[in-house]
Amino acid sequence: MSELVSNSTPKFHVETWGCQMNVADSEEMISILQNQNFKTANSEADADLIILNTCHIREKATQKVLSRLGRLDELKKQNPKLKIAVTGCVAQAEAKRLAKANRGIDIILSPGKISEIHDLYNKSIKSNRIEMSVGFHKDQKAMPIQNPALKKEKPTIAGKNSISRFVNIAQGCNNFCTFCVVPFTRGKEVSKMPATIVEEVKAFLTHGTREITLLGQNVNSYGLDLLEKGLVDTKLTPFVDLLKQVAGLDDLYKLRFTTSNPHDFSRELADLFLSEPKLGNYLHLPVQSGSDTILKSMKRKVTVAEYYERVDWIRSVKPDFAISTDLIVGFPGESDEDFQQTLDLVKKMRYCFVYAFKYSSRKNTAAARFRNQIEESVKTKRLQKLNEIQDVITSELNQAEVGKQTEMLVTYRSDKYENTYYGRTNEFRLTKVVSNRDIIGQSVNVEIIKANKTALEAKLI
Repeated sequence: MSELVSNSTPKFHVETWGCQMNVADSEEMISILQNQNFKTANSEADADLIILNTCHIREKATQKVLSRLGRLDELKKQNPKLKIAVTGCVAQAEAKRLAKANRGIDIILSPGKISEIHDLYNKSIKSNRIEMSVGFHKDQKAMPIQNPALKKEKPTIAGKNSISRFVNIAQGCNNFCTFCVVPFTRGKEVSKMPATIVEEVKAFLTHGTREITLLGQNVNSYGLDLLEKGLVDTKLTPFVDLLKQVAGLDDLYKLRFTTSNPHDFSRELADLFLSEPKLGNYLHLPVQSGSDTILKSMKRKVTVAEYYERVDWIRSVKPDFAISTDLIVGFPGESDEDFQQTLDLVKKMRYCFVYAFKYSSRKNTAAARFRNQIEESVKTKRLQKLNEIQDVITSELNQAEVGKQTEMLVTYRSDKYENTYYGRTNEFRLTKVVSNRDIIGQSVNVEIIKANKTALEAKLI
């Protein structure tokens, strides 16, 4: 890597929008910069480099970025040496538009190129123009290691969650669901080598991490590209093999993963939930709709019956197994009957919680060109009705926990309330507990004493 251009120690400030992968990407960039002797700024006003790590899932993502850049204009006027970087999915999808708009941008960096953040900062100082690195690495055999300092403790943008960390295992997606922009912002599926992932997890565990969440746009297809290239050899599916390797690490308390596409959720993976306690009693399994007609239009490659079958592989053995999902309402062509089928699915599945969204048209996606787009007012009413039904279910499930004794991993302390700690149960339910001693990072036995639709309240046993 190139040397720092300035003799002074530069400071950076990072803002992160979007999913867990963006959080992990931000932490990688922080680690890279700190490895080059950058310091964390006390505030954005104190920074030499401000990074906006962006999400492009929703319709107004670009407008949100441009609006934020407008508010940063005053800082640029006060500090002409300030550099502003736009990274993440908006940077990839809207690079030309951002460069044309300018708005004080100095660096535009796509998700697959975040390892270049330090070098582009130096280049921008020298050139005094927009430095850009977007697109995807062609013909790379495996996902590159973004952070060269695996043996060092990685920083976290959310210090309260240092006990629970994210590890990116793959980037991109080959499914091309008609509503999704991910293949255009993160490219085709590229997996990280399993040995690298295991070493990264070990590094986290060495510094006190007890829960790991493996991340990918579709974790079920992890390693299929490596298998095709002859880089791995396994009798299992590569993802199941990876889960077994990571779960085998002694200091790991809990192992989770997201996101899992139901069309390639295998019986082998379901069986692992039944035999490996570190995977817990919870799974996020996005379905998107309860209508076969809409699922076909979405190009989801799974029917409602097949979705139920995959859930039954686990719930037939563990009836209390908690499942959450993603749902889109108002997809082009969604009739009242299609929407009712989604409500019926929600009632039958009794999800622990749901991430529900109104359909949002995205540039380059097939669904943006579909006829029969749904009026915004109809989408709003459908979303409200779905959320009302799900809120009742979530509240009922949480209330049913009152009086039960369970184990939870404590991950952080409240910033507002003294001696108040938070963590997750085996079913991933957020739980509050009061303790006069520091219990961060500990697995504790508790009794649930109160509940609402948001969280549980417990007392130590």
